[in-house]
Amino acid sequence: MPRKKRIWFKGAHYHIMGRGNQKRIIFQDDEDYQTFLRLLKISQRKTGFTLHACCLMTNHFHLELTAEIHPIWETMQPVMSHYAQIYNKKYNLVGHLFQSRYTSYLIQDERYFLEVSRYIHLNPVKANIVKDPLVYPYSSYRNYILNEKNPMSDLIKSDQILIPYFAGNRERYRKFVEDKISHEEHEQLIQKDINEDDLW
Repeated sequence: MPRKKRIWFKGAHYHIMGRGNQKRIIFQDDEDYQTFLRLLKISQRKTGFTLHACCLMTNHFHLELTAEIHPIWETMQPVMSHYAQIYNKKYNLVGHLFQSRYTSYLIQDERYFLEVSRYIHLNPVKANIVKDPLVYPYSSYRNYILNEKNPMSDLIKSDQILIPYFAGNRERYRKFVEDKISHEEHEQLIQKDINEDDLW
């Protein structure tokens, strides 16, 4: 049976999720998070993708990116493969670290583009890890709201969301993310598209 042809669109936006095999932990300490970000940066230099939002959780990660030049598998495959090798060697493990290669969903409209960034930045809150998304250290949300220098600063490009949709106003974006108005319908749609559930 012939392999299904993988299709990508130059300049298209994607929501990408990678999860630990059987939902196992893939980040055990700060060094692990930093290693993953370093590999992501190396891949970014090679493939030229734009990263809009990022959140690294204990057993999975979310990325919102634009494949500017190369298809997304040329970005993700080396990152996940090299990280798994480093992780397994560090913890003396064998076998597959990740559940699958990754899950990706093509973002096709502006509203969904914004909702994905919101969904990613609220992931630690939804998982009951923190109450305030700003205190979670492995998320690009701090880059959006505080504009601080941190390990994600060189990776994240926030102006493609902040400038056209919020006139560069960080507080307006914070209100959008943290507003008490229910986004449940959008969240359920994103979870369905990315094949995620609330069983962290």
